[in-house]
Amino acid sequence: MRSLSRPVAVAAAVLVQAALTAWAVQPQLSPRLTGTEYRLAVAPVDPIDPFRGAYVQLSYPGLPAEVSDEGGAYVPLVRDGSLWKGGTPVKTRPRPPYLACDSHGVVLDCGLHSFFVSEDRARSIEQDINADRLAAVIRVDDQGRSALVRLEPR
Repeated sequence: MRSLSRPVAVAAAVLVQAALTAWAVQPQLSPRLTGTEYRLAVAPVDPIDPFRGAYVQLSYPGLPAEVSDEGGAYVPLVRDGSLWKGGTPVKTRPRPPYLACDSHGVVLDCGLHSFFVSEDRARSIEQDINADRLAAVIRVDDQGRSALVRLEPR
């Protein structure tokens, strides 16, 4: 039995690692590359965590925060003026647009709660959110996976 040459073995290992990396980041990469943009109202929760660096922890007044049971849920998105908001969570995949979310206990998590920025900018953003001057821009792909891409003036 003949073994592979060292360059072929290294190339194969690199390709396997690249494929595993792509698979691991695909849920966040897919909405960023192929998703449609929606703007949501935001509210601050906690601006700074000393162990994770500077970020703004966000909540979404227009999205449901809880569901009646644990597991996956889909939140249909409906237009509300210039912004979008979430409808009642459902267990079966609705017509787009919608968010694919998980529930931990009764708390609904759509993966949109942390926005990382510099410490100086986090404090400024928190003030703008408290004054209701910002909206979250999210991207949602055709599977309901979402990513927070930026905050912008309302």
